[in-house]
Amino acid sequence: MSENAINNKAMNTGKRKRFHEHGAQNDIKYRGPISYFGFQVLGWLCIVTGIAIVMMKLSIKVNPDMNARFETLVGILEYIPPMSLPFLLIADFSKILNNEEGYKKQIMRNGLAMAGIFVLFNAFFYRYIVGSLKLITVEPEQVMPMLTDMMYLATHYGFMAFNIFVDLFLCTMFMFFLNYRPAKFFTGGKLYLFRAFAILPIAYEIASMVLKAECAQMKIELPVWTFPLLTVKPPMTFFVFVLMALFIKFREMRYCRHGRTHEDYEAFLKTNRNSLHFSIFLTVMLVIAGIADIIILILMAVKQAGSFEALQKIIDTAQEFYPIADAIGFGRSWPLILVAPIMLLYSYTRKPKFPQFAILIPVVAIVLIVFVVIQGGYQILNVANIPRINYLEVKKNITETIQMLMELE
Repeated sequence: MSENAINNKAMNTGKRKRFHEHGAQNDIKYRGPISYFGFQVLGWLCIVTGIAIVMMKLSIKVNPDMNARFETLVGILEYIPPMSLPFLLIADFSKILNNEEGYKKQIMRNGLAMAGIFVLFNAFFYRYIVGSLKLITVEPEQVMPMLTDMMYLATHYGFMAFNIFVDLFLCTMFMFFLNYRPAKFFTGGKLYLFRAFAILPIAYEIASMVLKAECAQMKIELPVWTFPLLTVKPPMTFFVFVLMALFIKFREMRYCRHGRTHEDYEAFLKTNRNSLHFSIFLTVMLVIAGIADIIILILMAVKQAGSFEALQKIIDTAQEFYPIADAIGFGRSWPLILVAPIMLLYSYTRKPKFPQFAILIPVVAIVLIVFVVIQGGYQILNVANIPRINYLEVKKNITETIQMLMELE
């Protein structure tokens, strides 16, 4: 059915147009002022903030007197890092919808970054840390068990999840299997088999959750090399992304069911009208996900406690009642509610003025992270209760030792 025929049909009925009755023509003027470029900046700033929080917590561990200085600030800033994945995922989602990079570049970038962190972490840990300790100890075979025990004590739940590119890669693959239209393979009836592969990223997410839960209950011990392969962000964040992708897919099915073509829908995706619809949907979903996450955590805590008595205490100490929930990531997604209003200012159709600078955002962010770590380490050393070294005394001892050795000759 042609664009004009659909428009005439809607006018003749006198009813308000449904979304499938709108095409690329007669678009609305409103377009959110924030593009994917802005969300990339916000996402990486959230990650940098998370590193800063870690350094402040370390300073408190080293010197408890720092608690009075950083406690309030840490309490406020802790709501920011969970927002990183929604910002970065939606930024990537925008590029996919606008078909600026295509799936290939998205998959390669996130996949290579994920693999790169996996290789670098394991190379550094096994070669330089484990290898160096084996060189200076009389029992090299005890180095790995000792480090494993130390890692488990330091990580609280027995694992560390830090490779955010695992989450980004899984989400990109889910979008790829759900929306990509193969030109050669998996065509015709085989397309349904290709779509079925979308279950693989979901299965990986669930498997990661199960492993975290088993590890938190001390039923299993995860090898250190698996840490960079674990998902980082809370399950509800991944759930929001899945719904976001399904929203686009089901709208395509509804849109094409009324005489439209796939090409018509591709054009409609780039309109301001659909951008606003998408932003409203995201706003609602983030609020629902944030509230649902709190409810799930409370129900899990109540189940562990055995009753609804002292509900406030259960809410305040949910981790103590049911640490598995915290290990998996439940109870950490309510900051999505804070992100929700920003979505109304976001438009995936808006083009950044300097898109070529987007590649520099991760580089600048990594430089900031290195700076925060170095500066934080310096400050920790400054507040640590370490006995001061008398360099004059050290110099005197070294000089005397050298003179004694020379006399022996």
